[in-house]
Amino acid sequence: MTTTTAAAGNGSTDTTAEAAGQPDKPFGMAVVREAEAYHDASVLRDAVSEIDKLCTAIHRAVSDAYFKDIRKDQAEGTGLTARQTAESPPVQAKIQEAVNCLHAAGDYARRLLVSTYEPPF
Repeated sequence: MTTTTAAAGNGSTDTTAEAAGQPDKPFGMAVVREAEAYHDASVLRDAVSEIDKLCTAIHRAVSDAYFKDIRKDQAEGTGLTARQTAESPPVQAKIQEAVNCLHAAGDYARRLLVSTYEPPF
């Protein structure tokens, strides 16, 4: 890296980043917003990943019930239809959790939209 030495008004030389044409290091709210953007994007990704896992589990349970007559090689299931499986308490809990994660993902996605940024105060 090359730095430029500039003459200061008092006769000494100045080798600061500004004299070299490099921007000043960000500080204050600029640093906070950088961290905020990183963390918002990370939580958004995590929320979407959890939605994917939950939806995969939901789909698997309902598909297994739907195709129970076709898939003879699988272990004996619960005997529920696809609709009954979807309405069962364990699957309903997964669906509700997926919806909660979906809302969180939407909130974090909106935080990353430039035109809708609202300060916290």
